[in-house]
Amino acid sequence: MAPSDPFGWVGATIGGKYRLDAVVGEGGFGVVYRGHHLGFDEPVAVKCLKQLGALAPAEREAFQRMLLNEGRLLHRLSRASAGIVQALDTGAAVSPSGEWTPYLVLEWLDGAPLDHDIAARRARGEAARPLAEAISLLAPAALALEVAHTQGVAHRDIKPANLFLADIGGRRTMKVLDFGIAKVLSELSSMTQAMAETGSALRAFTVHYGAPEQFHHRFGATGPWTDVFALALVLIEVASGNRALLGSDVTQLYIAATDPAFRPSLRGAGVSAPDAVEAVVRRALAVEPRERYRTAGELWGALEAAMAATSAPAALPAPAGALPAPAGAPPAPRVTTMRGLSASAAPPGPPPPGSPPAAPAAAGAARRRGLLPAVVSAAALAAAAGAGAVAFFQHRAPDGAPPARARGGLAAPPVKAPPTDMVRVLAGRFTMGSAKGGKSERPPHEVTLTRAFDLDRTEVTVAAYERCVEAGRCTPSGLHGPRATDADVEQRGALCTAGDPAKSQHPISCVDQAQAAAYCAFAGKRLPTEAEWEYAARGADGREYPWGNEPPGCAHAIVSRSSGHGCGAPGKGTQEVGSVKAGASPSGALDMAGNVWEWVADGWDPGVYAKGAQTDPRVPAAGSKGVLRGGSWDFSASAAKSTFRLAFDREAGDVSTGFRCARTVD
Repeated sequence: MAPSDPFGWVGATIGGKYRLDAVVGEGGFGVVYRGHHLGFDEPVAVKCLKQLGALAPAEREAFQRMLLNEGRLLHRLSRASAGIVQALDTGAAVSPSGEWTPYLVLEWLDGAPLDHDIAARRARGEAARPLAEAISLLAPAALALEVAHTQGVAHRDIKPANLFLADIGGRRTMKVLDFGIAKVLSELSSMTQAMAETGSALRAFTVHYGAPEQFHHRFGATGPWTDVFALALVLIEVASGNRALLGSDVTQLYIAATDPAFRPSLRGAGVSAPDAVEAVVRRALAVEPRERYRTAGELWGALEAAMAATSAPAALPAPAGALPAPAGAPPAPRVTTMRGLSASAAPPGPPPPGSPPAAPAAAGAARRRGLLPAVVSAAALAAAAGAGAVAFFQHRAPDGAPPARARGGLAAPPVKAPPTDMVRVLAGRFTMGSAKGGKSERPPHEVTLTRAFDLDRTEVTVAAYERCVEAGRCTPSGLHGPRATDADVEQRGALCTAGDPAKSQHPISCVDQAQAAAYCAFAGKRLPTEAEWEYAARGADGREYPWGNEPPGCAHAIVSRSSGHGCGAPGKGTQEVGSVKAGASPSGALDMAGNVWEWVADGWDPGVYAKGAQTDPRVPAAGSKGVLRGGSWDFSASAAKSTFRLAFDREAGDVSTGFRCARTVD
């Protein structure tokens, strides 16, 4: 039976430029139309949200602003990762049926959502997939989520229906849908009359893929670790053909998600899995959020490493990027990995930002089950009636002890030496900032880094970045940004290094912060924090430049110079990475002064140093500004000091913006 058209939009034009031709899907909160962009003469998808008629005018305006902000977020993330569906536009209009209709315009994708694919395979008796194939299938989604997670953005509603198998250019790949929609629905719920009556906060999520912290706030805040939990559930379902959380109502699903005595697992679902892989999934599904992997990239890197470590020796060399099948398993198809995402299986470090302190364990699972009727509201049970329902929960604090927490974690493997293209920076303490620097560099203060990390020896090259673009995991570089005009692109865009075939070993330029984070995730790494970058650049002895305190000479740094200094004309341009060996930092990293500016993971906070001594500091990447470090070929030598901080539009890629990557040593 064809989906209904509750708004009457079919055949009409929304926003003055999108003709809606047919309904292609309908859920509890929205209707998806196949539309046509009249200006570009291309198909688009238009998602219209419903159940909004009760909102007052002021609430409508607030909701529309929120939807616009989420659309901008999705647009920014999709520019950084090809694995996220692209947002094209957002707005609101009164439908032919007279309903106020907020909408989001997305790229049109040919293919099918993963839940449809699983159902079709089940109908053919082919529901289960080899484990290696399941890991490979979901890798693009994990990589896309990692890009968001490194920027502090969580999806909060990962499920097969929000993972789309798209056919693009003759190749099938997975895209993540509905970033921000869970947040939008949660905010919508807070505007309803029910909320006005109870004064409670609601959370929207799909109960079959819900993490403990979504069922009850006592488990802590939601965040990237919530997506880790859901992604592990989806992996079990893809490999087995059956849902991982079993239950016929919300109460049973709550128990399944939060009971330490019952944890979903691959083997429990009938999947043949090596011990190491089973242990990775067990950690991802820990009841306590801080016991899980912190991001999707960490999870997937551990999975791929576990598969590789337990694979049987192959008679023939494996194809590039392929994971051999585990011992005793049938031959697996060729799989594409995430190219060495962090292989750590060590216990988690400090709790993720925003997660709560650990609570004492309850007397036992039986006692906790007795609390459930008081925790799960009747409204939530009604909302969850039917498969795949999105539940809204009223969190009422029950009497007695909080729910028990699972305690897990894996033994740390031996620490390996860094690869040849990275340098090792040990944990330590140093003075960050400078009393002689600019206002944002003061006051100098003590910073402690509690974990060792590896840092790229050089800046990421054009050739390396282009491999990510060719793999469909990065978007092309180019001069762009909120303030970039057509004249800028035309006149200065030719200076972007990717446009010159002779510069394959020069640092990539014209990338924004999200593009840099996307590449690092593709490489199994991350952007360094601002504190990590400065510590790697200057060491613990307080030097002004990576090599010491003397100003840079021609052998130290590629910076803009006056002709009198004899190193060429001002603004000469980039050089091949690592070409000025005398500029090495105490850790052995090259080009940490000059060549291109380097993005770090932090957002911009000019007053953060005034907070005094800090441990493992990081400013969330929020707001419009990020941080660039190290100076560049088109700035003077003073900007190449290791303490110099440059605020820059996070969404801008300019002729001298590049980056290098880091990874934590467990």
